[in-house]
This record gives sequence, structure tokens and C-alpha cells, in this order.
Amino acid sequence: MFPGPVCVALTPDTPADVFSADCKGADCVEVRLDCLGDPRASMEIRWDRLSLPVIATCRRVENGGCFSGSEDQEIEILQAALRNGAHWVDLDYRSADRIDGASVIASWHDFSGTPADLEGVTARVFQSGGAAAKVAVLTRTWADVRMLLDLFERKWPRPLIAVGMGITGQMTRVIGPSRGSALTFVNVGRESAPGQITVAELLGTYKFRSVRRTTRLIGIVGNPVGHSTSPELHNRALVAEGLDYVYLKFPVDSLADFFANAVEIGIAGFSVTIPHKVGVMRFLDRVSSEAMAVGAVNTVTRVDGAWAGENTDVHGARVALRDLDLARMRVVILGSGGAARAAVAATLDARSVTILSRSLPRGRTDWARTVEVDHPDHYSVHEAELLINATPVGMSPDLEASPVSGSIRAEVVFDMVYTPERTRLLRDAEDQGKRTISGRTMFLAQAARQFEIWTGRTADPQLFSGVA
Repeated sequence: MFPGPVCVALTPDTPADVFSADCKGADCVEVRLDCLGDPRASMEIRWDRLSLPVIATCRRVENGGCFSGSEDQEIEILQAALRNGAHWVDLDYRSADRIDGASVIASWHDFSGTPADLEGVTARVFQSGGAAAKVAVLTRTWADVRMLLDLFERKWPRPLIAVGMGITGQMTRVIGPSRGSALTFVNVGRESAPGQITVAELLGTYKFRSVRRTTRLIGIVGNPVGHSTSPELHNRALVAEGLDYVYLKFPVDSLADFFANAVEIGIAGFSVTIPHKVGVMRFLDRVSSEAMAVGAVNTVTRVDGAWAGENTDVHGARVALRDLDLARMRVVILGSGGAARAAVAATLDARSVTILSRSLPRGRTDWARTVEVDHPDHYSVHEAELLINATPVGMSPDLEASPVSGSIRAEVVFDMVYTPERTRLLRDAEDQGKRTISGRTMFLAQAARQFEIWTGRTADPQLFSGVA
């Protein structure tokens, strides 16, 4: 029925916006006529002038759109679009029988959440007629994502389009068609629904045309994960090695919810980032000795029906610090989370280590080695040769934030934040004549080790030398 699964959703202010949009790589376009200043003016436009097949939509306000007119007016506009060369129209399933079914996508949207009876809702949409059914729901939890993907395990009478809106459901836009969705919707700069990605991300970052039902799902677990460049790096390496994997973003608020559904969704492994590096350990079946000693996990894989955790941050930090004479250095670490624990393990040979933390009690503690703990407000009294920032302060999008103001009391500054590569802390350190080490070095080294854990392949250093 459809020429291919990639549909660019356009939300134009004017008809000219439609004809000037760069939809390279897409199979068809959805034109949201309800976004036009005057949707009725679209009734004179020849949609067959576009090089791609057109789905016309004029969604009314009560159905989550922008058109304030009546149902009769919506039908009139969509019928005109079909006469003028549109291939299909998308309208609410309760109105689907008012237009010739061969050209209709009967749709149902829920912008508030995912109903418990999603399968029953989908069945009702199919009963309304039309050439295809579309179900789009806001997915808030991983149970919602699982419920949506489960729709493809049932045989439906006609093509089904199922989309998880919102950041949690973003992965369904990448893997949906491999599971059975007839279309996936993307944009070219302005989203038409929450969580929608661009066509460039879909085809470039996620290598969509290579994703199949057999493709193993891995990704990054954290909150937030929007800033992560891990998908670009890992997917580039996976494709270069000819491996049937795709690396996705897994935004996770509740680890319990995620682990309760991950196996059924088909997730085979993942990176772990803020704030879950410590908390994830209680959900794992086994943890490597180094990760146990550090007290944090950043890499998880599914092995023989069990979840296994490791810590590659320690390896990455060691690579970043390998040129330093740690034995002569006093080290101050900002933060006390999983990254800080990896920093402690990577500096076992240091002269001394002090953690500055708001959450740990002051005094001495044994964290893979004995460390002093003090409050960040006392930073100025601590002399150090090496300062390590193991907090998220300065991470994109807060580009001008820094965990240290004024004079930096160290010879070398290592910022474990890797986006951006040159943080405010590092820029200030350079201005003060300090040697700096970017978190990018650590990020690439630990990612190469993750790649080896998940795939069993030796990582090609050239593939982990930067992000293409």
C-alpha cells in the first residue's frame, strides 16, 4: 500500500513551506493542512506536483490538531486533497467512513497516555474501515512501550501504523517498521508530535534501512539521555563491522519499570549513565569484581538469560590519565556518584584522594581505596595536582556552568563531562595555564570496551577515535 515506511510529517505555515522542504531519503510525506494559516486555501493546491506520495491530514482541535472548523469542513478539505493528487488522507477513525476507504488511514491519538486496553482500542479503529489503521499514544513508561510493540504480535486485517509518542517511545519510531508498523513518522526540523526525530537521525544516526526483526537492541539508559552522542559512535562502529545491532536511547525514570519490560521488548544490553550507575546494581544477576569494588556499573549485557554488569568507566579514566605520574599527585574529585567511584578506582596509585561531596558525610571512607571526604564549600583549602570533575555540571545544555569558580587549585584538570568536549571548566583551566584532559578521551576508551563486551569483537581503534 505504502511506497516505504519513512514518512516525513510537515507542519507548514504556508503552502510554499511544503514545496521547499528537503525530504531527501523519505518514502512519502504527511502534510498537516491544519497547520496552515488558512487550511481551506489548500483546496486549490495540486499535491501531485510533489515528488513524493502525499498523505493529507487536517486534524481538528478536539482530535489533537490545529483546525478549528467542523467535521464537515475537515472532510471537504480532505476530499479536495484527494482530487488534487494526494494519495491518502488521515482522519479520526470515527469519521473514517465518510471518505472512500481505499484512500483512508483511520487514526486514533491519545496525547495523555497509553490506555490499558490498547489492543481493544486498536481493534475498534480497524472496525471503522479504511485502508490502514493508525494508533499513536503517549508512552510514559516502558510497560507502555511493551504494550505498543505487542500490537505487532497479533494478526490484523489491514496494515497497522503504531507510534509511541514522547521521549520514552522514541525507539518505536526506529524499530516500529521492523516489528510490523506500516509507517514511521519523522520531521525535517519541526516535530509534529512529541518525541519525533528527524529524517537525518533516523537514516543517519540509527541506520534505519538496516534495522530488521532480528536486529539486537542495545542503547543508553539514563535520565536525561537526549544529549548523548553514544548512538552516533556505536552505530557507526556496528555498521562498519557488519553487525546486526542498533544502539538507541533508553530514557529511564524507574529502573524497576525498565527491567520489568526490557527482556520482552528485546533489549540485549545497554550503557548506564546518570543517575543510575549505582542503583542499577540491585537489578543485576551478577556484577564483575571491578564493578563491585567500585560500587557502580555502566555497562550491562544479557548473557545466558541473566543481566551481567561491568564498569568500563574505570578503563576509560585510566586511559585518560595514563600519561600522568599519579604517584606524586594529590587528587581532588568533585562528586560522589558512579563517575566519581570510577575516578577513585583509576587513581589507586595517587599520593592521596579527596572527594568533595554534598551527599557523603565528612571524614574518611574506603572506596576501592581510602579517601578523604569533605564538603564542596571547602574546595579552596585543598591543595591538589589533579582536579577531576565527576559531576554533570557543565554538561550540555548548561554550557556556561562550572563546578569551580575563580582560581583552580591544580596543575591538571580532567573533566569527565564529554558533551561539550571543551567545557567551561576546561576553558577556564586553559586560561589559567593549566593542563586539561577532556572527557571525550575517557568516553571513547570506555565505549570501545563496551563494544567488545556486547559484540565479542575487538574494537577497531579507528572506529572509536571520534564521532563522524
